[in-house]
Amino acid sequence: MEQARYGFWLLALAGLLIHDAALAASDCWKAPAPQCRGADLKWADLRDAKLDGADFEGADLEHANLRGASLKGANFKGARMSHASLQQADLREANLDGADLAYAHLATANLERASLKGAQLVKADLKLADLEGANLEGASLKHADLSGADLENARLQATDLEGAHFGMVNLKKANLAGAILKNTRLHGALLKGAVWTDGRTCGIGSIGRCK
Repeated sequence: MEQARYGFWLLALAGLLIHDAALAASDCWKAPAPQCRGADLKWADLRDAKLDGADFEGADLEHANLRGASLKGANFKGARMSHASLQQADLREANLDGADLAYAHLATANLERASLKGAQLVKADLKLADLEGANLEGASLKHADLSGADLENARLQATDLEGAHFGMVNLKKANLAGAILKNTRLHGALLKGAVWTDGRTCGIGSIGRCK
């Protein structure tokens, strides 16, 4: 009997600790220097939040609303962010390496000089996004929509762009060496000075195709 009571209180204590940890994780962004590593923030409403330099590494942000949030230099390495709303968010120099951003909404977001190496951006909405100087090496952008986006000087080596929409995109001086361009739509894309998939540099007048 004593052992049974002891086991019961141990389980109760463990439950309280887990509950408190969950509450702490849900409020982690409210700290002066947000530390949300590994936190469960599914469906969290963080619209227009000031989270520059916050640590969200490995966090679960699926369906989270970060529209208009300031996230300069934030760490989202390996975070789960599918279906997240990041329209107009400021993600300059943020670390999104290996993050899952499938179906994420990133239209008009500022990702200038952000790192998205190996990120999953399948069917993501990146219309008119600023990706100037961003690192997308090895990322998957299959069927993503980047219409009108700025990718000047972006690094797209070995990136999977199958079926992606690149209409009217600025790809000047971007590096596409080894990228997969199967069924990629490049109508109106500016390619002057870009490194093409085969390693040659696109010349003057390269619009929609590398000359």
